[in-house]
Amino acid sequence: MLPQEVALELNLLEDLTYQHWTGDSRTLIETRDLDLLKIPKGSLSAAEREEIQSHVTHTFRFLSQIPWTSELAGVPEIAWAHHERLNGKGYPRQLKEPDIPVQSKLMAVSDVYDALTAADRPYKAAVSVERSLEILEQEAKVNLLDAEVLRIFLEAKIYERTLAHTRPA
Repeated sequence: MLPQEVALELNLLEDLTYQHWTGDSRTLIETRDLDLLKIPKGSLSAAEREEIQSHVTHTFRFLSQIPWTSELAGVPEIAWAHHERLNGKGYPRQLKEPDIPVQSKLMAVSDVYDALTAADRPYKAAVSVERSLEILEQEAKVNLLDAEVLRIFLEAKIYERTLAHTRPA
């Protein structure tokens, strides 16, 4: 997390210039590079984060083209809502708890757990099972994930079914 005082100091770099050997005055740090340095959390720019988050809408559109049976007709909606959070801070539609299908809440817990423990992601190291479960509990406490769904996930030890898949070979 980028401390506020560091972000403020980075702003001072915006107007710094130097004289190039050609005689031109040039900006010391390009605006795009400075924006990347000022990312408050993580390493993705707003545009990069938006592109990654768009996968949910792409999935919904793709799944909506499939002629589902009546029993499975809700699959596109379930997939579309699996990144929504109970407090409305999810994406892509900022749904709140009553508007999120229970199946999406189930998928959300599993998805967060998988994202934390996956050893095959080049952009981040896997988190231990123990730490992942702590993070899930913290997210339930701050009304991001459904506490009852998490309780079921923990009591049924669903996470143990994935242990062989989360460890690097």
